[in-house]
Amino acid sequence: MSESSGMTAVTEVSRRLAPAWLLLLAISNPSSAQSDANGPRTWLEEMSQAMQSLNYDGTFVYLHDGKLETMRVIHRADQDGERERLIALTGVPREVLRDDNSVTCILPDQKTVMVDKSLPRKPFPASLPRNLAALQSNYEFRMAGDDRITGRDAKIIEIYPRDKYRYGYRLWIEKAYKILLKFDLIDPHGKALEQTMFTQLDLPARISDKALEAGISGEGYTWHGDVRRASSDATPADRTNWQLGWLPRGFMLTHHNRHQMPVRRGSAEHMVYSDGLATVSVYFEKLLPGKEILQGVSNMGTVNAMGGVVDGFHATVVGEVPAVTVEEIGKGISLRR
Repeated sequence: MSESSGMTAVTEVSRRLAPAWLLLLAISNPSSAQSDANGPRTWLEEMSQAMQSLNYDGTFVYLHDGKLETMRVIHRADQDGERERLIALTGVPREVLRDDNSVTCILPDQKTVMVDKSLPRKPFPASLPRNLAALQSNYEFRMAGDDRITGRDAKIIEIYPRDKYRYGYRLWIEKAYKILLKFDLIDPHGKALEQTMFTQLDLPARISDKALEAGISGEGYTWHGDVRRASSDATPADRTNWQLGWLPRGFMLTHHNRHQMPVRRGSAEHMVYSDGLATVSVYFEKLLPGKEILQGVSNMGTVNAMGGVVDGFHATVVGEVPAVTVEEIGKGISLRR
């Protein structure tokens, strides 16, 4: 994927700074009784609650596409809500700040700061199922034994997709506090495609405001986005001129906004679709002459993208899903007539 065409998905790429386990914060409290109190649904429920309600400060490694990155995450939860800071400790300095209202990505290599309304951190948005049973039509949950990570005892849970349009997941959940210690993105055969693991973890009683402030000032950078104009809720389909002819079973619209894109002039319409675990973004930008664009399928590790021209617009589908998924979604994009 070229630098120019990749800018269409810069928000998606910046999310790769975050721990992969943040995908699982969408899991909500099961509303139905669990037949086995120690079964996978109970462990995932308790993990979801822990990741949102505990203070933690840790260093983790992220292995993807043959590269190893080291990052630090600081998370605070109190009566005022959640705040989080992610810092890249290797490579180009980068930071992501997140709270209940917004997410700020500071990208020094591009001299850019991107601000957007935070995607919902609560359990499923109102339009999605609110229990793990709803995910079981698309995923199979398995207990997979015990292990020890960062000196802490853990239970292993595996989540396998029931079709070829999404990846699977393997999670190491700490037994005492139920916090996620390690996360693998896996193929249908259980092979790890990406791995994320804490190498050091503290659970402090208090985290100061200063610890959650950016270490990169952003002074002199170009700022993009307006949190006041962004929407964190799904926008009804009749409020966009675009339509998708196909989505994998279980995927629904969860987020829709319009924002300025860095580097390139103009704005992009951004739509997010999720099945509760996997997420796909679709971007629409007015086609500008002389600008290099992505056409066809491209990938960066497990993130796949497909771009094409539709009625004078550049449409890009991107997400941490198999290539066949973005390709099939991209084929079905059209303007309403």
